[in-house]
Amino acid sequence: MRGSWFMPLYKRLFKSLYSPKYIAASRLLGIGTTIQYLFILSFILCLPSCLSVFTHLTAGSSPAKAIESILPALAANEEFTRQTIFIYIPVVLLFYYILLSFGLFLKAAVFAGIGLFLVFIRSKRGEYRHLFRLSTHALTLSVFVTVLMEWANWTFSYAYAADLLIVTIMLYLSIRWLPDAAR
Repeated sequence: MRGSWFMPLYKRLFKSLYSPKYIAASRLLGIGTTIQYLFILSFILCLPSCLSVFTHLTAGSSPAKAIESILPALAANEEFTRQTIFIYIPVVLLFYYILLSFGLFLKAAVFAGIGLFLVFIRSKRGEYRHLFRLSTHALTLSVFVTVLMEWANWTFSYAYAADLLIVTIMLYLSIRWLPDAAR
């Protein structure tokens, strides 16, 4: 698949932001490439939290106050020193990354199921494995909007519904580009 489908990651990320036609064509990528793409999306989604932790730790406040603002449950149990902070924080961030990865895999799987329904309604040709790849690339815009909202410290009460709506619209628009079902 190195021929016309070999594309640098940044180009795949960029095209998945705006091109339903490219998202539909991504169904032909390998599953390994798709899983790698999901891990990259998880890393991008994890960046605001990692930067926030780094900012708190280097802001000049004492380590105990920094850990108290980041992880209040741990700070309530014992006295923290700088060494214990640098042990706990990477473990917590790694766990957070793994949790985000699991969440994105689950989200892609659920939207692949929704995609099966949309494929049936639109009389298009697509299998679950193709729709998993489509839904993975359809998550890109949602991830970038979430990251921008976190960096801007902007929240609203229907953020999760807006996130689901963005993914559903991108998935629906990309399903339009799938070939018609054989009659």
